[in-house]
Amino acid sequence: MAVTLTYSPRLQGWTSFFTFHPEWMIGLNNSFYSMYQGQLYRHRDSSVNRNTFYGAYGNSTVTNVFNDSPLDAKMFKTIGLEGTQPWEATLTTDLGSGKIETAWFVKKEGDYYANIRRNAAQTDLDMMSAQGIGDCLTVDATSPPILILTFGFNINSLVNIKDIAYKQGATLLDPPISIGPITAKTDTSITIDVSTSTPVIGDMILVVKNSIAESYGTRGYYMEVQLVNSLTTQVELFSISSEAFKSYP
Repeated sequence: MAVTLTYSPRLQGWTSFFTFHPEWMIGLNNSFYSMYQGQLYRHRDSSVNRNTFYGAYGNSTVTNVFNDSPLDAKMFKTIGLEGTQPWEATLTTDLGSGKIETAWFVKKEGDYYANIRRNAAQTDLDMMSAQGIGDCLTVDATSPPILILTFGFNINSLVNIKDIAYKQGATLLDPPISIGPITAKTDTSITIDVSTSTPVIGDMILVVKNSIAESYGTRGYYMEVQLVNSLTTQVELFSISSEAFKSYP
């Protein structure tokens, strides 16, 4: 991505970079001006929408890296923002990824906090969000696409509505196959809205927890956080924090 670098003769160093590309920049009487396509622009003008440069809108982004105790694998659980508004967050580690939508932040004592959710498309069955149920005893497929699986034991504590059900692949070496979301349950059965594949009696059934309802965070040695702000009004961001603890295999 091309950026505009600024150099300060007084500081004798590169002080900042910008994503817009002016033809000339200058400071005058406590205001910042730039030239673009022969036109003069004054920046930080309160009468103009924020996130707008030379008439074109674009999101603001801030990227930060958490790397405390770099030799330890950690479970990153939360993001805290000290600022005037919450930001959408995309989180990437060397072992996984996660996200936080703006609406998920809760304001507490003037700051914004939210739990890190895994991406819905992330279906690594080695994660804590994946749970094995057991072999299904019967398969009722008389009302497609609705499917009812029963088990010979109590499963009530293992599954929740909106979990995604999987069946074991053809062999133990094959990856599990998605069946569909769970829409109802009893102590010994689950009802599934089948979207991909129908299991048979004796298939091993697993579930992956709903990515929003079940928040386990994201695991990694470090975490990169990209914050995105799409507002056209003034927003201030002072600091970002994360709650993390050592992860044990």
